[in-house]
Amino acid sequence: MNDQSENRPVNLAQTVFSKWNKKIHIYLGLYMLLFLWVFSVSGLFLNHPKWFKGQPQRDTEEVSVTMLEDGSALLKAQHLMDQLGVTGEAIFRGDQKPGSFAFIAMRPNKRKFVNVNLETNMAKVTHVEGKFAQMLGTLHTFSGVRPIWGERESVRDWLPTRIWSFSIDALSVGLILLVGSSLYMGFQMREKRRQVLVSLALGTFICSFFIWGLV
Repeated sequence: MNDQSENRPVNLAQTVFSKWNKKIHIYLGLYMLLFLWVFSVSGLFLNHPKWFKGQPQRDTEEVSVTMLEDGSALLKAQHLMDQLGVTGEAIFRGDQKPGSFAFIAMRPNKRKFVNVNLETNMAKVTHVEGKFAQMLGTLHTFSGVRPIWGERESVRDWLPTRIWSFSIDALSVGLILLVGSSLYMGFQMREKRRQVLVSLALGTFICSFFIWGLV
């Protein structure tokens, strides 16, 4: 009698946890559905670029602009972007060359290479616009800050970039929870525990090989 009463709270707790775990798994999966689709398709594009043929469109123009005399490089770039009707993340690759001011206004679907001659105040603007598949490929790695650009100060200065980076953080946390709930539900399937263990072991082995085995 005492043993049964002691086991009831445990069983009830397991039942409640299982119920909420299933709900979290389902609704997290539905919320992340399109995100996962984007990363899956863009991953295929990055892994098999020949499947998605097509060169980005490129054209160049020269525009007369006014430069701010004072202020940070970011403030000057944003002032130029307002004149040129350009939006995106302002990227400064390395040091500025004498007599010029250059930056890239970067969006996942297009890039604007801006190079201003400080003597003539003429801006050479090169427009590069990719195809839809290329845009997905850029989204896969787009964060607004990357060490390879060699920026002195890597900051996310474009609102959509900040929203996107926050969404990726939320997606990463959600995937951790999703995997955790999958593990729990898998081990609850007593009649299929062997298949669950084989699947888990296979995935763990292959992933571990690339994470630690190649070091």
